[in-house]
Amino acid sequence: VVCSKTNKADVYIMGNIGDDNYGKIVKESMSGLNINSQHLYTVKGVTAHHIINIDENGDRYFKPNSWHDGVWKDYVISDSDKIFMNGMDVVATTYYESTFKDILEIRKDSGFLLSVDFHDEKIDMSWEKYLNNIDLFFISGNNQKLEQLERWSKNFHTVFTATLGKCGSITYHKGNKYKCDAIKVSEVIDTTGCGDSYQGAFIVDYMLNKDIKSAMAKGSESAAITLSFVGGF
Repeated sequence: VVCSKTNKADVYIMGNIGDDNYGKIVKESMSGLNINSQHLYTVKGVTAHHIINIDENGDRYFKPNSWHDGVWKDYVISDSDKIFMNGMDVVATTYYESTFKDILEIRKDSGFLLSVDFHDEKIDMSWEKYLNNIDLFFISGNNQKLEQLERWSKNFHTVFTATLGKCGSITYHKGNKYKCDAIKVSEVIDTTGCGDSYQGAFIVDYMLNKDIKSAMAKGSESAAITLSFVGGF
Protein backbone atom coordinates (compact mmCIF):
# COMPACT_ATOMS: atom_id res chain seq x y z
CA VAL A 1 0.00 0.00 0.00
CA VAL A 2 2.78 2.45 0.90
CA CYS A 3 4.66 1.65 -2.32
CA SER A 4 1.52 2.32 -4.34
CA LYS A 5 0.79 5.59 -2.56
CA THR A 6 4.13 7.03 -3.62
CA ASN A 7 2.65 7.12 -7.16
CA LYS A 8 6.13 6.33 -8.44
CA ALA A 9 5.95 2.57 -8.88
CA ASP A 10 3.77 -0.14 -10.36
CA VAL A 11 2.98 -2.48 -7.49
CA TYR A 12 2.11 -6.18 -7.58
CA ILE A 13 1.23 -8.62 -4.81
CA MET A 14 1.82 -12.38 -4.86
CA GLY A 15 0.65 -15.16 -2.56
CA ASN A 16 -2.41 -16.86 -1.09
CA ILE A 17 -5.43 -15.51 0.76
CA GLY A 18 -8.38 -17.53 2.03
CA ASP A 19 -12.02 -17.47 1.00
CA ASP A 20 -13.02 -16.17 4.45
CA ASN A 21 -13.97 -12.70 5.66
CA TYR A 22 -10.33 -11.72 6.19
CA GLY A 23 -9.70 -12.48 2.52
CA LYS A 24 -12.59 -10.25 1.54
CA ILE A 25 -11.18 -7.45 3.70
CA VAL A 26 -7.80 -7.79 1.97
CA LYS A 27 -9.43 -7.43 -1.45
CA GLU A 28 -11.59 -4.51 -0.32
CA SER A 29 -8.54 -2.76 1.16
CA MET A 30 -6.80 -2.83 -2.21
CA SER A 31 -9.75 -1.54 -4.20
CA GLY A 32 -9.02 1.90 -5.58
CA LEU A 33 -5.28 1.50 -5.03
CA ASN A 34 -2.68 0.96 -7.74
CA ILE A 35 -1.96 -2.64 -6.73
CA ASN A 36 -2.09 -5.44 -9.29
CA SER A 37 -3.46 -8.60 -7.64
CA GLN A 38 -3.49 -11.00 -10.62
CA HIS A 39 -0.95 -13.20 -8.78
CA LEU A 40 -2.83 -13.11 -5.46
CA TYR A 41 -4.73 -16.38 -5.27
CA THR A 42 -7.92 -17.00 -3.31
CA VAL A 43 -7.96 -20.58 -2.02
CA LYS A 44 -10.23 -22.43 0.36
CA GLY A 45 -9.25 -21.80 3.96
CA VAL A 46 -8.29 -19.08 6.44
CA THR A 47 -6.39 -15.94 5.45
CA ALA A 48 -3.23 -15.31 7.47
CA HIS A 49 -3.85 -12.71 10.19
CA HIS A 50 -2.38 -11.30 13.37
CA ILE A 51 -4.33 -10.16 16.40
CA ILE A 52 -2.62 -6.92 17.49
CA ASN A 53 -3.12 -5.14 20.80
CA ILE A 54 -2.29 -1.48 21.46
CA ASP A 55 -1.31 -0.13 24.89
CA GLU A 56 -2.03 3.34 26.31
CA ASN A 57 1.13 4.73 24.66
CA GLY A 58 0.11 3.55 21.20
CA ASP A 59 2.69 0.75 21.20
CA ARG A 60 1.56 -2.53 19.70
CA TYR A 61 2.00 -5.83 21.50
CA PHE A 62 1.04 -9.44 20.88
CA LYS A 63 -0.52 -12.00 23.16
CA PRO A 64 0.36 -15.70 22.86
CA ASN A 65 -1.10 -17.50 19.85
CA SER A 66 -2.07 -14.24 18.14
CA TRP A 67 -0.62 -15.25 14.76
CA HIS A 68 -2.64 -17.49 12.42
CA ASP A 69 -0.79 -18.48 9.25
CA GLY A 70 -3.74 -20.09 7.43
CA VAL A 71 -3.31 -20.64 3.69
CA TRP A 72 -0.33 -18.25 3.52
CA LYS A 73 2.05 -21.08 4.42
CA ASP A 74 0.78 -23.22 1.53
CA TYR A 75 1.73 -20.78 -1.23
CA VAL A 76 4.08 -22.22 -3.86
CA ILE A 77 5.75 -20.12 -6.56
CA SER A 78 4.52 -21.51 -9.87
CA ASP A 79 6.47 -21.38 -13.13
CA SER A 80 4.29 -18.50 -14.33
CA ASP A 81 4.81 -16.68 -11.01
CA LYS A 82 8.57 -17.13 -11.39
CA ILE A 83 8.53 -15.68 -14.90
CA PHE A 84 6.42 -12.78 -13.64
CA MET A 85 8.79 -12.17 -10.73
CA ASN A 86 11.78 -12.09 -13.07
CA GLY A 87 10.29 -9.02 -14.74
CA MET A 88 10.28 -6.96 -11.55
CA ASP A 89 12.74 -4.21 -10.61
CA VAL A 90 12.40 -5.01 -6.90
CA VAL A 91 10.98 -7.98 -5.01
CA ALA A 92 10.19 -7.45 -1.32
CA THR A 93 9.69 -10.36 1.04
CA THR A 94 10.34 -11.36 4.65
CA TYR A 95 12.58 -13.84 6.42
CA TYR A 96 9.44 -15.58 7.68
CA GLU A 97 8.04 -16.10 4.19
CA SER A 98 7.42 -19.78 3.41
CA THR A 99 8.96 -19.24 -0.04
CA PHE A 100 11.96 -17.25 1.25
CA LYS A 101 14.62 -19.72 0.08
CA ASP A 102 12.87 -20.19 -3.27
CA ILE A 103 12.95 -16.43 -3.83
CA LEU A 104 16.67 -16.38 -3.01
CA GLU A 105 17.26 -19.03 -5.67
CA ILE A 106 15.29 -17.06 -8.25
CA ARG A 107 17.27 -13.93 -7.33
CA LYS A 108 20.55 -15.67 -8.24
CA ASP A 109 19.56 -15.75 -11.92
CA SER A 110 17.59 -12.51 -12.05
CA GLY A 111 18.33 -8.82 -12.24
CA PHE A 112 15.85 -7.58 -9.62
CA LEU A 113 16.81 -6.03 -6.31
CA LEU A 114 15.77 -8.21 -3.37
CA SER A 115 14.55 -6.58 -0.17
CA VAL A 116 14.13 -8.75 2.95
CA ASP A 117 12.53 -7.82 6.26
CA PHE A 118 14.10 -9.68 9.21
CA HIS A 119 11.62 -8.08 11.63
CA ASP A 120 12.85 -8.06 15.23
CA GLU A 121 14.76 -11.33 14.96
CA LYS A 122 17.94 -11.88 16.96
CA ILE A 123 21.00 -11.71 14.69
CA ASP A 124 21.86 -15.16 13.35
CA MET A 125 25.32 -15.62 11.86
CA SER A 126 23.94 -18.32 9.54
CA TRP A 127 22.26 -15.48 7.59
CA GLU A 128 25.63 -14.81 5.99
CA LYS A 129 24.91 -17.51 3.42
CA TYR A 130 21.98 -15.41 2.15
CA LEU A 131 23.60 -11.98 2.00
CA ASN A 132 25.17 -12.23 -1.46
CA ASN A 133 21.62 -12.39 -2.84
CA ILE A 134 20.01 -9.74 -0.61
CA ASP A 135 20.27 -6.10 -1.73
CA LEU A 136 18.22 -4.38 0.98
CA PHE A 137 18.26 -5.82 4.52
CA PHE A 138 15.85 -4.42 7.13
CA ILE A 139 15.68 -5.28 10.83
CA SER A 140 14.38 -3.74 14.06
CA GLY A 141 17.64 -2.80 15.73
CA ASN A 142 19.61 -2.56 18.94
CA ASN A 143 23.30 -1.94 19.68
CA GLN A 144 24.31 -5.59 19.34
CA LYS A 145 22.62 -5.79 15.96
CA LEU A 146 24.15 -2.52 14.78
CA GLU A 147 27.67 -3.76 15.47
CA GLN A 148 27.10 -6.88 13.38
CA LEU A 149 25.41 -4.99 10.54
CA GLU A 150 28.42 -2.66 10.35
CA ARG A 151 30.79 -5.64 10.17
CA TRP A 152 28.71 -7.31 7.48
CA SER A 153 28.55 -4.12 5.44
CA LYS A 154 32.32 -4.26 4.97
CA ASN A 155 32.10 -7.71 3.36
CA PHE A 156 28.81 -7.72 1.45
CA HIS A 157 27.21 -5.40 -1.13
CA THR A 158 23.96 -5.35 0.89
CA VAL A 159 22.42 -2.11 2.21
CA PHE A 160 21.77 -2.90 5.90
CA THR A 161 19.12 -0.80 7.66
CA ALA A 162 18.06 -0.99 11.30
CA THR A 163 14.92 0.87 12.37
CA LEU A 164 15.13 2.18 15.94
CA GLY A 165 11.64 3.49 16.67
CA LYS A 166 11.71 7.01 18.12
CA CYS A 167 15.51 7.00 17.73
CA GLY A 168 15.21 6.94 13.95
CA SER A 169 17.17 4.58 11.72
CA ILE A 170 20.74 3.67 10.86
CA THR A 171 22.00 2.24 7.57
CA TYR A 172 25.36 0.65 6.82
CA HIS A 173 26.74 0.20 3.33
CA LYS A 174 30.31 -0.64 2.33
CA GLY A 175 31.43 0.20 5.85
CA ASN A 176 29.81 3.65 5.80
CA LYS A 177 27.21 4.68 8.37
CA TYR A 178 24.13 6.79 7.64
CA LYS A 179 21.73 8.05 10.31
CA CYS A 180 18.24 9.48 9.97
CA ASP A 181 16.26 10.97 12.87
CA ALA A 182 12.65 9.98 13.45
CA ILE A 183 10.14 12.69 12.66
CA LYS A 184 8.48 13.95 15.82
CA VAL A 185 4.70 13.64 15.94
CA SER A 186 2.27 15.35 18.28
CA GLU A 187 0.60 12.10 19.35
CA VAL A 188 1.34 8.42 18.76
CA ILE A 189 -1.92 6.62 18.02
CA ASP A 190 -0.59 3.23 16.93
CA THR A 191 2.91 1.95 16.04
CA THR A 192 1.51 -0.91 13.95
CA GLY A 193 2.93 -0.89 10.43
CA CYS A 194 5.58 1.80 11.01
CA GLY A 195 8.42 -0.50 10.02
CA ASP A 196 6.57 -1.67 6.91
CA SER A 197 5.75 1.93 5.99
CA TYR A 198 9.40 2.92 6.39
CA GLN A 199 10.49 0.04 4.17
CA GLY A 200 7.89 0.67 1.47
CA ALA A 201 8.90 4.31 0.99
CA PHE A 202 12.61 3.47 1.30
CA ILE A 203 12.38 0.73 -1.35
CA VAL A 204 10.66 2.90 -3.96
CA ASP A 205 12.98 5.86 -3.44
CA TYR A 206 16.09 3.68 -3.50
CA MET A 207 14.89 1.88 -6.62
CA LEU A 208 14.56 5.22 -8.41
CA ASN A 209 17.55 7.14 -7.03
CA LYS A 210 20.02 4.68 -5.42
CA ASP A 211 20.51 7.37 -2.76
CA ILE A 212 20.57 5.97 0.78
CA LYS A 213 20.07 9.27 2.62
CA SER A 214 17.10 10.18 0.44
CA ALA A 215 15.55 6.73 0.90
CA MET A 216 15.94 6.93 4.69
CA ALA A 217 14.29 10.35 4.76
CA LYS A 218 11.33 9.10 2.72
CA GLY A 219 11.06 6.08 5.01
CA SER A 220 11.02 8.28 8.10
CA GLU A 221 8.33 10.52 6.63
CA SER A 222 6.16 7.52 5.79
CA ALA A 223 6.56 5.96 9.25
CA ALA A 224 5.55 9.23 10.94
CA ILE A 225 2.30 9.31 8.96
CA THR A 226 1.49 5.74 9.98
CA LEU A 227 1.83 6.66 13.68
CA SER A 228 -1.19 8.95 13.36
CA PHE A 229 -3.91 6.33 12.86
CA VAL A 230 -4.92 2.85 13.99
CA GLY A 231 -3.66 0.06 11.74
CA GLY A 232 -0.97 -0.21 9.10
CA PHE A 233 -2.69 2.03 6.51
